[in-house]
Amino acid sequence: MVGFNLHLGFDYLKSTYCRLLHAEDIFIHPFKNKNGSLASMKKTKHIIVIISMICSWQLNAQVVDTIRVGDHFKNIDQLEMGTTKDIIFTEMAGVVRSVSLKTKSTEKVNINGIDYLAFRHSWTTGSPETSGDFYYLCEPETLRPVQHIRNTKQNGKEAFSFQGMKILGLDSATDNTMKDFSLDLTEPTYNWEIDLETYSLLPMKMGYEAVMNFYHPGGTAPGFYHLKIIGSEKLMLPDGRDMDCWVLFTDYGGTQPTKFWYTKTNQNFIKMEGKYKQLTIRKERIF
Repeated sequence: MVGFNLHLGFDYLKSTYCRLLHAEDIFIHPFKNKNGSLASMKKTKHIIVIISMICSWQLNAQVVDTIRVGDHFKNIDQLEMGTTKDIIFTEMAGVVRSVSLKTKSTEKVNINGIDYLAFRHSWTTGSPETSGDFYYLCEPETLRPVQHIRNTKQNGKEAFSFQGMKILGLDSATDNTMKDFSLDLTEPTYNWEIDLETYSLLPMKMGYEAVMNFYHPGGTAPGFYHLKIIGSEKLMLPDGRDMDCWVLFTDYGGTQPTKFWYTKTNQNFIKMEGKYKQLTIRKERIF
């Protein structure tokens, strides 16, 4: 994870300060009085201005993490394992247009002596056409993608292999409708289909910001998304308990402004609210 863009400004101000002092030595000295008080006053004034600029810069600066595939998530041990369920609503003009149920499971597996994290999602919408499931493998510690297999009645089996700077159709999957798929990457990417699980591993605190590269398997090109903790909020659960949560925001590159609520303890996903064109999308964990 790499911080960028803000401390550069601090270095720039320091270098400017040094140049100003040097400039004074050149241009102010000819106008000194005998005891040099004029030069001292002007130099002091410049120093105060520069120090004020530096302090203001430092107070307003926020370091943004650039999280790249291969970085180790320090809090990977808090990734929620086991099975959870979410209910998803889409609304337009205040009218519910669809309801679906998603079941998600996360587990550690060992395949041919290699450890992986395995994610399985299945969703039912009331229509076989739009229901489906996927099975996804990634490296533990880093969530580096390995393979992704999605099944829907509409598109059949879509299977992908993540190979460094390429994403290819998974040749070992039978009846793979994406067997000829090939996408060259400018850099490796995270899998957008487990975005909620990935976000849960961010070192959340007030004002924290990060950018991450995500890709929806089978889509066009990956994109860097900007994420920010914009506040905290207490949510009341159906059983009456209060849950203290962080509120995370992203707009998915300007296409879908969305908020996510994660518990401050263990950073478990609680709910999501987003907008896409005329649709409002809500996802809530079932307890």
